[in-house]
This record gives sequence, structure tokens and C-alpha cells, in this order.
Amino acid sequence: MNLNLRCCFILSALFLASLPRAGVSTATDGGGRGDLLKFYEYDRSLPLNVEESLLRDGEKCRIFKVYFDSVNGERVPAVISIPKGEGRFPCIVFLHGYGGSKEDAIPAAELVAEEGYAIISIDAEFHGERREDGKALYSTNLNESRRGIIQTIIDLRRAVDYLETRDDIDVDRIGYVGGSMGGIFGGIFIGVEPRIKAAALIVAGGNMSLMIRKSQHPAIPPIREYLEREGITYEELQRFMDPIDPLNFIRNFSPRPVVFHLGRFDDIVPAEAGEQLYRAAGEPKRVYWYNAGHSLPLDLVLARILDFMDQELVGKPLVTHEIKYWISRYNLLITIAVTIITFLSYLFRERRRRKPER
Repeated sequence: MNLNLRCCFILSALFLASLPRAGVSTATDGGGRGDLLKFYEYDRSLPLNVEESLLRDGEKCRIFKVYFDSVNGERVPAVISIPKGEGRFPCIVFLHGYGGSKEDAIPAAELVAEEGYAIISIDAEFHGERREDGKALYSTNLNESRRGIIQTIIDLRRAVDYLETRDDIDVDRIGYVGGSMGGIFGGIFIGVEPRIKAAALIVAGGNMSLMIRKSQHPAIPPIREYLEREGITYEELQRFMDPIDPLNFIRNFSPRPVVFHLGRFDDIVPAEAGEQLYRAAGEPKRVYWYNAGHSLPLDLVLARILDFMDQELVGKPLVTHEIKYWISRYNLLITIAVTIITFLSYLFRERRRRKPER
């Protein structure tokens, strides 16, 4: 299901004080959106205790397996791709979609390295090497979901801490790319992490209660059934989830640039949720709408993201990836058209040649 989607989580004293049901614990957000940032604070002086090993020595880059410590005793698995050559490279922090893993970034590593970018990708909680039987980030256990999502956002921040320890990374040029779940979480992450300088969010959305109410992702119907069974309204749910709704964080990213890639017919992360997240973001921002559902034309998306990062993260005055994409595409169409015309001409000539004379 490709880039995949959304999540649950967190609390508000207003809601929980009146909700002694459904096994949901209580917490206090302080009553203001600024206080929501406290959920993502941590001690940056905590040792990382990094372990690294070479995973692949490719033509354009070297890929390393990395482990580092995060908060709550969590050990975070990651992969990092470093372009070959000398210098300090700009780096993209990447987060996969629901059901994915850190390895989802590897297929693009060589291509992105050729453009001069490093990539770091982590396993979200309950994904990849962090899978745990019976646990999921989209589940009816809202407290577990909440904890796992907050943990993942802080783990992404710890990944940036790790980047700061590397001599081959330009820490003044760190970007973020995430799709579906990675895009939704990214709307929070870039709003709480000041070291990210540019971000691209793919099939992302905000308004958590809306996404749970309308999403056709197979993990979501059990949550809807759970809410109905427990008598929890979507208004109550939204108050409960405000501390992890990207709508409450993404404006903090301004004046750093963000670009959205959204599907007009997306029913996994509903298009309406994507539109709301785009509108909530501050300037500068832009959005590409595709005549697609949750699966976008990834070649075109990648070309546009590379152009965006080249402009906004690296400062290149001229970008050409999308131009090359369209030239390549239309060259193919022209080739097909010429082939068809040539074949039809051949058939026409053969027909005339074989036509009996009168």
C-alpha cells in the first residue's frame, strides 16, 4: 500500500478528566499549543553510544548500519548513506510509511548520492528491527500508540544529534522527507526540530480525528469500531489527540520552506486532511496535486523533491531534474509515436504493393 498513513494519540486534561473509560491514562498539556512542545523535549546531552558497521560499498556511496541510544532506554536502528568523495554533505532525514522500515531509503541511496546528498533513515517504533508481536502504531491501544509516536519523533531528533557527530555531514544543510506515516509524523517533527532547514511531505495529512473517521487504510476500521463501542466521540478523540496532531506543530516550521505532494483522490490519507495540513503550514510553502490516490508517480515526485532541495537546502540557482523528467517522458512518447507511424506506413505500402492491378 505504498507510502502509507496515519496514527493515533496523546492527551488533553480537558478530555481525560471527563473520560474515565477505555483504559486511557491521563496527562496534562497545560492548556496551550505552545505547551505541546514539551512532549518532545529531551536531554540532548544524553550519550548516543553509537555503533556503526559497513552495510554496502556501492559505486556512488557507502551505506552503514547504525545504532544509537534514544530516550526511555530505546536503542534506535538506522541506516546512513554517505556519498563517496571529500567534503561535508547535505543530508536528508527520511522516515518510511506504515509497515515500512529504514531500508526503504536504500534503493534511492545511489541516485541521491550522485546528486551529493547523504540520507539517514530510522525504524519507527514497532517497525523494522523494532517490531514487537501484538503491538502497532495504529491500534485501539491509544496510550501505546501515543507513546510510540512521541518516541519516534524524539528518535528522529536523536538522529539529528548523531548527524552532528559526523565530520562528513554539513549540519547547516539538513532536510527532511517523509511519506504517508512518515509525512504525518514529519509534520510534527519539523515543527519541533529547529535544525531541519527544508522539508518535503508526501501524501501527508493533519486533523487526526478526520483521518481516523475517513481513512480506508485496513488498520483504521478496528479503531473506528473501538471508538463506537466505547462511546468516544470524534470531538473527544480530537482533544485527546491534539498533542500529536501535525496541525498543531507545522506552523512552527515557518519561515523555513516546505513542499507538499498530495493525491486528489487519496482515501488512505484523505485528500481533505492533506489540504488542511498544507493550509496550516506557514510560508514559504507550495503544493503539488496529482491526479492520483495514495500512490503518486514517484519518479516525478523524486525529481521535484531534488529540485526543491537543490534550491532551498543547497542554494542552487538553476535546477533541472523535473525538466529532465519531462524531456525523458516526451522523448519516449515521440519514439512510440514515430514507431507507430512507421509501422502503419509500412502496412499501407505493403497493402498498396499487393493490391492487384486492374
